[in-house]
Amino acid sequence: MSMRKANVLAVELEHSLDEAGFRHHGTMLGRRLGSRRIRAGIYEAAAGDTIWPYHYHRGIEEWLYVLSGEPVLRDPHGERGLTPGDLVCFLANPGGAHTVRGPGRFMIFPTGAEREPVMSIYPDSGKVKVPEGILLEASAVDYWYGEGTWENPPPTPQPRASDPADYPRAPIVNVDSVEVTIPAELRPPLGYQAREMRLGRALAAAMLGATLYELDPGEATAPYHYERGREEWLLVLSGAPTLRHPDGEDLLEAGDAVCFLDGPQGAHQVINGSTEPVRL
Repeated sequence: MSMRKANVLAVELEHSLDEAGFRHHGTMLGRRLGSRRIRAGIYEAAAGDTIWPYHYHRGIEEWLYVLSGEPVLRDPHGERGLTPGDLVCFLANPGGAHTVRGPGRFMIFPTGAEREPVMSIYPDSGKVKVPEGILLEASAVDYWYGEGTWENPPPTPQPRASDPADYPRAPIVNVDSVEVTIPAELRPPLGYQAREMRLGRALAAAMLGATLYELDPGEATAPYHYERGREEWLLVLSGAPTLRHPDGEDLLEAGDAVCFLDGPQGAHQVINGSTEPVRL
């Protein structure tokens, strides 16, 4: 499959939601890039519009990356204003509950594309969504009538509401301004002296990983290579890097996103052949 790319700053938003007070325009980026493992959506909302119900997932971690505007994030600890370049992780537990309202354009990266079924929990309305439909969270039970060995089952346990104090507040990293350095332990050779930061650690993520790179002219992130058992994505934040891939080379620009599939078809190398620094 030939390389596909999409510019997240300018890509057309092909679907809309306007239901029960939730509104946004969006598109599924993974489909455009030919991804098989990682999913991502781009969403845009007007000022004051909430894009979807307050929720979290079981077995799915999500990352939010702000492209433009000043969206407002609601999490278990309250509301926070976000700015372009902000990145935040929502863990797969009640501490990862969230929703976002406009104005702004942003991306959501979820893990677990091959892990089914997906379960979404909506604390505001006490509902759980599974592939078969929506259930009431209060319907959870811990016993079986007429089965097993208990003649008199205990009372139905009542779910305890999550306390924000049970979960630390998710940190926010701004990938446009955070400081990056050459890791001393790596001692990279000339030509591969990229300054970097491991974003998963900074965000306290548990499932998804990412590395922020900054390249001076003439430097590359790594030799030409591909991965086995892992899919990678590239997102250019600033500058004009050159991407080498099995079909040749492409000059990229800020906002360009590319998917590198598992195996030889995903072989790649990112080089800064320009005269200005690149961040990706």
